[in-house]
Amino acid sequence: MVTYWLLGLCLWYAEKTAGKTGQTYAVVVGISDYQALSYATGDLRFADRDARQVVQFLRSKPGGQVGASHIRLLTNRQATWANIQQALTLFREAGADDRVILYFSGHGLPDSFVPYDVIPGNRSRLLTHRAIKAAFYESKAQTKLCIADACLSGSMTQPTKQRSAAQTITTNAGAGSNVAMLLASRSTENAVESRRLAGGTFTYYLLKGLNGRADRNHDKMVTIRELHRYVSPLVRQITRGKQAPVFYGRFSDNLALSYL
Repeated sequence: MVTYWLLGLCLWYAEKTAGKTGQTYAVVVGISDYQALSYATGDLRFADRDARQVVQFLRSKPGGQVGASHIRLLTNRQATWANIQQALTLFREAGADDRVILYFSGHGLPDSFVPYDVIPGNRSRLLTHRAIKAAFYESKAQTKLCIADACLSGSMTQPTKQRSAAQTITTNAGAGSNVAMLLASRSTENAVESRRLAGGTFTYYLLKGLNGRADRNHDKMVTIRELHRYVSPLVRQITRGKQAPVFYGRFSDNLALSYL
C-alpha cells in the first residue's frame, strides 16, 4: 500500500515539475502582412503582435524565463518558408528533460500553415502539418507543444499514414512523454481576430490563462486541464459559437504550463 502511494506521489511530482526542470526551446511565428496579399485580400491585423506577446510571456517568470538564445521569433517578412524550416531545427538541440514549443499565428489550410512568401497555387511553399510533425519527431524532448492560432487548425489532429497525430510526434520521446496540440479552432472553423481584444481571440485568452486567470485552485501553477477549462468556453462565448478550441494529444491533465 505504501509502495503504491509513494509511486503515485512521485508521478504527481514529476507532472507538476515538468516545466521547471530542463530547458525550453521555442519557435514563435506570427504573420499579419503576407507578401502576396493586402488587407483587402486577406492580410491579418494582429498575428505578428500576438507572436511578440507569446515571446514576452516565455521570457517572463510564469513562462519560465526562457533565454533569448532558445527562442526563434519570426514575424511577417521574416517568416518565410525557408526561415521557418530552419528555425524548427532548434528542436534537435533539446534533450530528454526539455520541452519544445511551436507557436504559429497566421493563415491556415486543411493540412498546412501559410508562410509569408506563399505563392498562390503553389503548394511547395506551404508549411505542411507533416513537416511540423517531422520536426517534433526529430526532437528528444519529453514535452512537445504545438500552439496554433489559425483557421482550420484543428486539422492538425488528423493522422499521418497509419499513425495518429500524437504518435507521430511522440515516437522519438521516452515513456511518460507529453505531446499537446493547443489549436484555435476545429478543422472546419475559422479563427477569429478581435479589434476589441487587439489580437486573436484564442491567443488573447490563452495568455490571460497562462498568466494566472486559469489557476482555478490557486496553487500558483496553471495545468493544461485548467487552461482548457478557462480558454475554451470564453472563446466559444466571444465568437458566438463559431470557434471551438481543440486541445489534443497524449498528456497528463496535470501537465504544468506556467508557474505563477
